[in-house]
Amino acid sequence: MGLKGGKDGAKAQLRERCPGAFRVFDSLSECRDGVLPDERDADDHLLTKRQQTVVLGDGNVMLMQIPESACSIEAFSDILFSFVRDLVRSGRIAILVFDEPEAMTWAKREEQQRRDAARSARTVTASADIDAQNTLPKNFSSADLETFHDVHLLKSDRKLRMRLYDEAARRVFLRIKDLMSVWKSSGHDAGVLILDGVDIRGCGLADDEKRDPRIVGTDSRVVADFERSAKIGEGDLKLIAIENRLRELISSNERYADYRLCLTSTVDTDSLPIMMLDVAKRRTSPYRGALHSLFCMRTPPTKRAREEDCHVSSTYLCTDIALLEGLVQQHLWSLTTSKPTPDEMLNAMLAFASACALCGCDFTLEGLKGSRFDHFYESFPTFIRDEPDALRGFGATLARESAVARRACSGLQKVCATASAAMSVKKRYLKQSKSVSEVSETLLLRALWTCAYWSQVERRADDEWGFFSYTVAS
Repeated sequence: MGLKGGKDGAKAQLRERCPGAFRVFDSLSECRDGVLPDERDADDHLLTKRQQTVVLGDGNVMLMQIPESACSIEAFSDILFSFVRDLVRSGRIAILVFDEPEAMTWAKREEQQRRDAARSARTVTASADIDAQNTLPKNFSSADLETFHDVHLLKSDRKLRMRLYDEAARRVFLRIKDLMSVWKSSGHDAGVLILDGVDIRGCGLADDEKRDPRIVGTDSRVVADFERSAKIGEGDLKLIAIENRLRELISSNERYADYRLCLTSTVDTDSLPIMMLDVAKRRTSPYRGALHSLFCMRTPPTKRAREEDCHVSSTYLCTDIALLEGLVQQHLWSLTTSKPTPDEMLNAMLAFASACALCGCDFTLEGLKGSRFDHFYESFPTFIRDEPDALRGFGATLARESAVARRACSGLQKVCATASAAMSVKKRYLKQSKSVSEVSETLLLRALWTCAYWSQVERRADDEWGFFSYTVAS
């Protein structure tokens, strides 16, 4: 998921080139305590650091991280419960988001079809009697799940998967409510848990009823504060939309005045450009209240670490997004003499994010042949200095009219030309530089569409933007 990886990919290169924006912590609570100063409320009472923190988590990522060995619904739900309990312990408000396939962009469905096809190609074909043991009816009950030998087999079918996920979420939600009741009876602040994008009926959904994912939570007032009129299909975009909503509430609602920190926990590296773009957009239209935002990527121990210590656990690579965006901006403008305006910095970040997409992501597949993120990164200051008109043209990326937004294609082509020129003087990169200079219009369009999508401007993914007709599985 996310941006193209490897040592030359965006995550690795940003960590290497902007080390001050990254720190490793053993847990989300340790991260919270490591960055928050002591604060007092309006009545001069000392606030706990949990009371100042909101934690956002990607439910689909958590569900996909559950090991294959947890094959019963009880074991499956137990591990999800432990993940969610950590969120609730770390922040007074914990919000877990889930993808909503019904509201997913066509481009995302195309990408999911490719994953499904790849998964099917790896699946071993079994005899009819074995297959019969590995399947459940479409509207399986909770009792059916209790006796099913391996719930992971349900994940290969998206409809069965969503019913499984809803049921696991329902069980975990009820257990967390019970846990909060115990905390409350002991005199502790129970906090709030919100699930965004589940049908809390789980396996209780009747045969004749349609799945209806909603926002549910342990506090109806907080649920109402975060409800939306428009659905968001992909969890990555929900996370930034919720963070934006939190900033609005901090600015306008006294019940949120004490929140200082938002931890976003996911492993999808798309969140790097998504959150950096949001920083650049906020610079042009700032919120009144202040909120520190950290992107936390859970990192399992390596095989070697597990062999050396069987008790070793996962860690979190945490990124201060505002600091990272500021360091990248310093690099982008390092060859210019005048101080950039907020609008110019937004245009630079739009160009940067478009290049991230061009180098490979879910919507551009393997990306531009011959491209490497580090080569684009190194050449960006030259582009910023030498192509002010092209840079200005990136402002069109967020235009609502597609015809206007597509004008940014010429600017992105010049980003490629600048990178190609820098590559051509490197040893062994002459052939790759030619490929980068000959980038197709289709790939330019897809990269710009992706940049706008990451900026929460979603357009129809059609042939106008380099996406082609295909059949979505029912």
